[in-house]
Amino acid sequence: MPYNQDVKTLYDVVSECIFLVRWFSSVLLRASRLFIAIILYSSFVLSSTKSAIEDTSYFFDDSMLVGSVKDQTIISRLNQADSITAGVYQVDIYVNSNFFSRQSLTFAENTNGTVSPCLSSELLLKAGIARESIIPVNTAKRCQTLDSQVKGATSRFDFARLRLDLLVPQALMVRVARGNISTDDLSAGETVAFTNYDTNYYRTDTSGRSSESTYVGLNSGLNLGLWQLRHQANYNRYSSDASLSNSHWTPLRTYLQRPVMALKSELTLGDSYTSGNMFSSIGFRGVQLETDDRMLPESQRGYAPTIHGIASTTANVSVLQSGNKIYQTTVAPGAFVIDDLYPTSSQGDLVVEIREADGRVSSWTVPFSAVPDSMRPGRSHISFSAGQVRNIGNSGAYFADLTSSIGLTNTITTNSGVRISEDYQSLLGGVVFASHLGALGLNAVYSRADIPGNTTSGWRLGATYSHTFTPISTTIALAGYRYATSGYRDLSDVLGVRDAHKHHNNWSSDTYQQKNQLVITLSQGLYSYGQLYVSGSTSDYRNGRGRDTQYQAGYSGNWHSISYNLSLGKQRTGGTSYGVQSLQDIGISRNYSGTQNIMMFSLSVPLGEGSRSPVLTTGVNHMTGNSSNTSYQTSLAGTLGDNQNISYTLNGTYENTGHGGAVGANITKQLPWSTISGSLSHSRDYTQAGAGLRGAVVVHPGGVTTGPYLGDTFGLVEADGVDGAEVQNGMGAQIDGSGYAIIPSLIPYSYNDISLDAKNIKNQNAELAENQLRIAPYAGAAVKVRFRTLEGYPLLIKISGKADRRPPLGADVYDNKNTIIGLVGQGNQVYARALAQKGTLLVKWGELPSAQCRINYDLSNTGLSQSLYRLRLPCDGI
Repeated sequence: MPYNQDVKTLYDVVSECIFLVRWFSSVLLRASRLFIAIILYSSFVLSSTKSAIEDTSYFFDDSMLVGSVKDQTIISRLNQADSITAGVYQVDIYVNSNFFSRQSLTFAENTNGTVSPCLSSELLLKAGIARESIIPVNTAKRCQTLDSQVKGATSRFDFARLRLDLLVPQALMVRVARGNISTDDLSAGETVAFTNYDTNYYRTDTSGRSSESTYVGLNSGLNLGLWQLRHQANYNRYSSDASLSNSHWTPLRTYLQRPVMALKSELTLGDSYTSGNMFSSIGFRGVQLETDDRMLPESQRGYAPTIHGIASTTANVSVLQSGNKIYQTTVAPGAFVIDDLYPTSSQGDLVVEIREADGRVSSWTVPFSAVPDSMRPGRSHISFSAGQVRNIGNSGAYFADLTSSIGLTNTITTNSGVRISEDYQSLLGGVVFASHLGALGLNAVYSRADIPGNTTSGWRLGATYSHTFTPISTTIALAGYRYATSGYRDLSDVLGVRDAHKHHNNWSSDTYQQKNQLVITLSQGLYSYGQLYVSGSTSDYRNGRGRDTQYQAGYSGNWHSISYNLSLGKQRTGGTSYGVQSLQDIGISRNYSGTQNIMMFSLSVPLGEGSRSPVLTTGVNHMTGNSSNTSYQTSLAGTLGDNQNISYTLNGTYENTGHGGAVGANITKQLPWSTISGSLSHSRDYTQAGAGLRGAVVVHPGGVTTGPYLGDTFGLVEADGVDGAEVQNGMGAQIDGSGYAIIPSLIPYSYNDISLDAKNIKNQNAELAENQLRIAPYAGAAVKVRFRTLEGYPLLIKISGKADRRPPLGADVYDNKNTIIGLVGQGNQVYARALAQKGTLLVKWGELPSAQCRINYDLSNTGLSQSLYRLRLPCDGI
């Protein structure tokens, strides 16, 4: 028994232990399930919250409405961002998040009840979708949707912003460089005539004697399609007590130009100048055809290397310069090419980083240094000029130039050129090398010239260098050296020598018989402590002329809002070599040599915070050498007006040369149609006064419009009835009473966003239907930008009558031209803009007569100068 009792006791103990283990296990299981549930719920809540934050959606709760809702389909579309009724809408089209164009599209209802945009195959091709990616469809079908033509592509429409996004797999797109502008989007502009005028009057009274000068400069043009006629001229008049007055009108330049997109070039006929990139710049009258790099996509302008690489997976590729990311893209597995980097300043080599989908990271360095002649691989710049030389005495010689720069690789650019004139020939060849050590350009020019009584030939050898030493922030922006043999002659020098010999006159040149020249520009960044810079040049000549030398060194920096600048300079002139008057081609050297040392220091302190605060600047200039002088200047400059369209400067100076001190003031006011300025100064020796007027006038089919000034490419805004609306970034330009305003300057071959500010519209019965448009002009074009406006009487109508006879919320409101001008809002209110004082509005929420009614209004007995007409009217059934 004791044994059995012990066994029973042991059995009970084991049973209790098993029970406790099972109970504890069940508790742990329940606890673990609860813990997992909490984790999952928390994750769900967090993800839902994050999703809500990232993509907030709003639901229109019709239970909160005041008024009748007869047709729930009208309300349901308010709860769907991409749900609209069929019709025609002007939308902004984006392809893979990149703006494509703004145009009117038809939206049609499909068999499944949804409304989709109708897109033609021509539009898809213009949008950059590869032709082979577009599936041929039945052209008899009235509406062709995106997904029916391009496999895997989808569209998304944001009704609130009228934005249509076309999402197309990258593999189905034609590869287009970033910043590319379709030729179809470029605008040649309107037929207009215009002129820029700049007038100035200046008067001084010194020791009882007075003098006056007047200047009028005109820069005029006429645009006929792509052809653009330009003319520059000025008028000068001078008079004084000591001499008779004289005046003259001087035509400066007349030429005809037009872009040639097929050649990415610009054609100029008339007065022009050679570029001066390889040979010296010469003014001439003739023909010029030169590559216009502005016609290239922004990412293809200037110099940047082409990057080749291989990705093992779908990878993210980044390009960094000085630690800053300047480019990023996603590439498919295999070889890839990046040839659309935007040009950057010479700030060090490029680091290419590949992040694979499996987490692997690889990188390498691509050298980046450039001099002005550097070209991208595969790019070229060609210039041809031919005509009669101008502005070099009375030579009237004929010449022809042909130059080219061709980018062969990331490392090598070749340059070549030929120049031919009467008894003159010149050939040029050069190459640019880009490496980790910088960009080195080498060139050689051979010339042969016949000068009266002498034939001479020779060489000019040149080298340029540019590099940035990133670790120490040192930039050699440009270093150049030239050496010429005794027989080398530039064409301008040859023509000058011939003219001096023929007419027995004097002629000056800074390059005549120049032996060598050295130029350097260097900057050193000091991080937050400012920047040092050094620049200088020296030139040696033959035939006894002295050396010309000039250099400048300086330091600039900021301490909080205070800026300061210190510079030291020296200039030495060895004399001026004059044209020959003998057959021996010997220059007559007249020694005007001299040395001048200059020291300048300035300190600027803003008197307050913000951009409107005036700035106090004080400085000292000290000169020694041929003439010695120390002067002190103090000025206070600022702006006035709500739009800061008035600028002023008060100044005082003092010199230690016996002239004593002087005080003066300048003021300029920017008006919508011009800029006026005035100046006044006084010292014990003189009194000075001046005035200026600057502006522009444009004559176009709609009338005459004035503005503050005109750039080479400008715009003309048309917005009827909204006079007073201001053109954003338009130098204060406003819509005038004729409905026009000038956009002073546009960027050619790029998209320009034009917007109007409606806050100053004078007409209470008008408003803007759109306030921003986008245009891309040709260079030199005068583009008209038409903004749609709404003119009429603003009505806020409270619909009266029995509730069951009132139109539902969301019903459309039409005018007598069957144009939608509003909809029924909450509380049975209608906001619409009616053209006539008296008329009928049609309200529709369906096609049946029972789903339509009319509102008759009459404003004859109300004051017609109200900003809003509040009416209470019934909507009568049809």
